[in-house]
Amino acid sequence: MSRFDQYLEALDPKTNQEVRDFYFPNPGEPYRGVPTYSGSGFNAYSEIDVDAYNDLKPSKNPGDKLYADLIRAQTDDYIRRYAPVENFLANEITATGTGALQGDLERTRQAVLGADQNVQGMQQRSMNRMGLSYAPSVNEGQSMVGTLVGGLNDTRLRDQDRRQALLTGSLSGISQKARSTGK
Repeated sequence: MSRFDQYLEALDPKTNQEVRDFYFPNPGEPYRGVPTYSGSGFNAYSEIDVDAYNDLKPSKNPGDKLYADLIRAQTDDYIRRYAPVENFLANEITATGTGALQGDLERTRQAVLGADQNVQGMQQRSMNRMGLSYAPSVNEGQSMVGTLVGGLNDTRLRDQDRRQALLTGSLSGISQKARSTGK
């Protein structure tokens, strides 16, 4: 019986089954360490053989060797999964903001102009129902321009915030920021 099986036997039945399901997504497969980077059985520690240093004397520091294997596996996992995302984000940084600014500005323009057209259409239909003709006033045009300028300025400020977050590495709280913007 392997040390892994001994460990599993010490667990309560429910936890034992959960651990087996995690490490052995395909029942009947012989134990070869933890499953590799395939499908839903992804595990960064798949290449670590926990029994590799069992035969070493304590003076040879088997725990340190196993810990070194763990650090190597974590580093490989970081390089494989996170470094490409960080490199992409770092390449998005420009002198004045990020590479996403032009697309954000265009989406803001479309949103504001589309909303203005919707409002004008609603007013026109409402007035037509009463037999009146609709002609947009100068104030409505100025209001739309003010909204557009405000929206574009806000978009630029948010892009500068995004650039600063990329430069300082402070994107860790992005999910909390995303949830709080809707309030």
